[in-house]
Amino acid sequence: MNTSNLEPRGLAIVGLLTLASCTTLPLPEIRPYAFPRDLAWVEEPNRPYETLGVVKTRVEWPAMLRPDISDEALCRNFYNKAVRDLIKRAREAGGDAVAGIRSVVFLFDGQRETHSTPECSDEGDTGQILLQGTVVKFKKEERPAAGG
Repeated sequence: MNTSNLEPRGLAIVGLLTLASCTTLPLPEIRPYAFPRDLAWVEEPNRPYETLGVVKTRVEWPAMLRPDISDEALCRNFYNKAVRDLIKRAREAGGDAVAGIRSVVFLFDGQRETHSTPECSDEGDTGQILLQGTVVKFKKEERPAAGG
């Protein structure tokens, strides 16, 4: 067997693999999420309601998802997604919306904090946000009786 023919072919394969590994992969698309202002409140809704309980959610994303987007922008975007998840859970519980939205942060000593602003954590390979909110059911508006 003539080994002189194998050596250039082997080098060619290694060269092709090297070129393929050096190409730039496209950055993953990030779906933008908007805060649903008519169904979610950090404080109190602007109309009469009753409370039905509490809902919680967690959203995770690859931490190095887009190096061209700041951690703060990623946190805000996935906070908005988590708020949408809270609304979905509130509806499943019989509610109309969610109020009193809080980011939940667990500390190293086992304590827990809640914040009215988005607070995300970065575990190295993943980012995450934990949210909780109160399920609200809007009261029917009473209309004055006709007549008079």
